[in-house]
Amino acid sequence: MKKLLLSFCFLALAVAKSDAYSVVVIQDSITSANNHWTCDKQYLIKGYVYVTNGITLTIDSGTIIKGDKPTKGALIVERGAKIMAMGTPMHPIVFTSNQRPGTRSYGDWGGIILCGMAPTNWVAGQAQVEGGPRSFYGGSNPADNSGEMHFCRIEFAGIAFSPNNEVNGLTLCGVGNVYQVLLPV
Repeated sequence: MKKLLLSFCFLALAVAKSDAYSVVVIQDSITSANNHWTCDKQYLIKGYVYVTNGITLTIDSGTIIKGDKPTKGALIVERGAKIMAMGTPMHPIVFTSNQRPGTRSYGDWGGIILCGMAPTNWVAGQAQVEGGPRSFYGGSNPADNSGEMHFCRIEFAGIAFSPNNEVNGLTLCGVGNVYQVLLPV
């Protein structure tokens, strides 16, 4: 009986904790100021969300970001913008589906696309990201810096719209030789 009561208390505490977060809906473009996403809130990405040229998106360790399934949510960091997603081993940043646990599956949301200004193998020197976003990548700066991602977990992402036309869980396009991706194994 004590084990059952203790299990119920932990379950109630977990539910109470998940309900304690306020949810911030993010849509369209982030253009007006540098943004800072904190772990005391959860973020819901609806549709294509663009971090535009000159803007830095900073995400604290322990933050949970969910991609909306009906709108195929995806986070796109455009050329000249940066993401600073600074998770830690004990408090990773989690990018996940907005579906209920137990019903989540691959393809629930788009993912993360980073578009840099480094040279690519395209004859034109630049190309548009596949999967539908408006964004282009490529340029002439091999040391382009699109930011950093430390201890981030990306789950249930990646949508194929048609053959050879998809948004992957993590897409790196012309990000340059300064970019760091540190994902836990």
